[in-house]
Amino acid sequence: MEPGPALAWLLLLSLLADCLKAAQSRDFTVKDIIYLHPSKTRYCYTQHTMEVTGNSISVTKRCVALEECLSTGCRDSEHEGHKVCTSCCEGNICNLPLPRNETDATFATTSPINQTNGRPHCVSVIVSCLWVWLGLTL
Repeated sequence: MEPGPALAWLLLLSLLADCLKAAQSRDFTVKDIIYLHPSKTRYCYTQHTMEVTGNSISVTKRCVALEECLSTGCRDSEHEGHKVCTSCCEGNICNLPLPRNETDATFATTSPINQTNGRPHCVSVIVSCLWVWLGLTL
């Protein structure tokens, strides 16, 4: 083989390698976070689709309103036996870990969803705790 075509192939491959390097990932900046998390959406949503073996097939992350976070958890997909786990959280970049099971696929908030007075809920929690405690001590 003559040196001309071999050199042309080498230059072409190095040019392609440089183009592939240009598509590398980067960390988010504050400007990116403000753009990706508009004020009307309060929660970070993650949907993780996995094979039966646990290998990831796809991951979807986006900012959503409350309504899209009301059905978190894991379910078996009808497509080739895949498992789909969904989680939501409140805060900036709170959804870094991927949900892989029911323990991870939760809806975590930093503030109460229902903005009413919390006393009725506190009373029911206290009564439930007392009921369990009394059941264990008797």
